[in-house]
Amino acid sequence: MSQQRFLDFLLALSTSPPMLARYDGRNLPQLLFHAKNDGFAFTAEDVADVAGRLEASVILSKDQDSFDETSRLWRRMWGQRHLGYLVEHVVKRHTEAELHTLIAAWGAGS
Repeated sequence: MSQQRFLDFLLALSTSPPMLARYDGRNLPQLLFHAKNDGFAFTAEDVADVAGRLEASVILSKDQDSFDETSRLWRRMWGQRHLGYLVEHVVKRHTEAELHTLIAAWGAGS
């Protein structure tokens, strides 16, 4: 389950500022390559799917905003590198249990 591996990767980044700094400036192919070498094998599709679902969770459930350009989360991403934004403004808005529950629900076809 590579979506779980991407979540594991995000959780590792959220607890290690040096690791986040090492990865934050990399483009997607570099991120996939180096993450795999560090034991986190996932695809670009996993990145997009998990990031999108976590963003939707923040926008719709946590902030209870409209899922459009008026959401508060939308404004937070401007001017930031995507990985840093994802960790700091999306992943850290969830508990680890919430993140694992969301991944488990997706794997069950939700």
